[in-house]
Amino acid sequence: MANKKKNPEAAPTPEQQARAASSSRKKQRKTYVSKTVKIVLVVIGVLAMLLSVSAMACSGLMPQAEDTSGYKLTGGVAATINGTNLTEDTVTKQIMSMRTSYGYTKDEDWAQYLVDNDLTPKKYRKQLIDSYTQQILLQQAQKENGVTVSDEEVEKAWKDACKSAGGAKAFKKTLKTYGYTEDTYKDSLKESLAQQKLKDAVAPTSKPKDSEIVDYINENLSSYNDARRSSNILIKVDSDASDEDKAAAKAKAQECLDKINSGELSFEDAVEQYSEDTGSKEKKGDVGWDKLTTFVDSYQTALEGLNKGDVSEVVESTYGYHIIKCIDYFHVDNQVDDINQVPKDIKKYVSNVVKTQAASTAYSEWLEQYKKDADITVNPMPKDVPYNVSLKGVTKSSTDDSSTTE
Repeated sequence: MANKKKNPEAAPTPEQQARAASSSRKKQRKTYVSKTVKIVLVVIGVLAMLLSVSAMACSGLMPQAEDTSGYKLTGGVAATINGTNLTEDTVTKQIMSMRTSYGYTKDEDWAQYLVDNDLTPKKYRKQLIDSYTQQILLQQAQKENGVTVSDEEVEKAWKDACKSAGGAKAFKKTLKTYGYTEDTYKDSLKESLAQQKLKDAVAPTSKPKDSEIVDYINENLSSYNDARRSSNILIKVDSDASDEDKAAAKAKAQECLDKINSGELSFEDAVEQYSEDTGSKEKKGDVGWDKLTTFVDSYQTALEGLNKGDVSEVVESTYGYHIIKCIDYFHVDNQVDDINQVPKDIKKYVSNVVKTQAASTAYSEWLEQYKKDADITVNPMPKDVPYNVSLKGVTKSSTDDSSTTE
């Protein structure tokens, strides 16, 4: 059993990250059971950081594309940020590198891409300059606030990521499929850690009050009311298993259930003796609350039919055969009146949500003011930059053909 949805992607800029964080709280989910799922979640983090890293190029955090064959550079300064120059050639190289990587080497293809995405060469340049400007400002803010990241911190973050992915070998293999090496990923980790430290420095938040947690739950009661906590016994079945193997696994699950129902085994003892779910077996089968975790449909449907203390029949899923016990249940008729009505795990989860939202709001406000106080000058786009193609006569592609990747 495993999550059936991916976590929301982080957006490429801190401003967008803050806005997205607020709108995606209800979609945040935990995982367990499958190492493969853990790898997928880590990779999502890799891709999110890739967006951030690509925007760091102009500040010297990653090398620029130096292949200028087929076009000329204009020289000059695209923008000045608190005395730091962003060169026009840096912007041009990045845009032309993007064109090449996505196959828009022909001017007509590049023009079509721009029109399909409601862009012009000037708008595209401005977006890139804005992204670079923000990264430069963040670098400056990190220095102003004494933010540093040690090699030991990066190494710990790397080891944690490897552990979550089922080991360094598996993680490196996964990273490779996304164009990462251990060194480039560690560079990403370092910047990610630095940005988090900056957020902690400029937008510190305190532990939410119980009243704030209660208010949040009541405002989002449908997301938490009728939550069920369950324990799980899993008899695994491979996706390519034969009918005979499936039948044997089902028979084993039924044997286990019969022993539970007859009193021969307690559910907890049955977990120890039968369960092949290594992720939950160490916790007596406990897989947490369904409102905080997304289960496969068959598991969720069976769980919703259980009262506290009930044990399900044998439930089939894509992972094998489950026996489910509802070990706790949360319900209020109208609203939460006292924090003591809220189970500890839900309280902890909501507390983190409230704290994260407060931090995101505070950070967004700080960043907006920091940008307003900055001395930023953006110079006009030179007419002869190689990405400045004519859009005259270009119309949007049909919906099916329209490109949406950048």
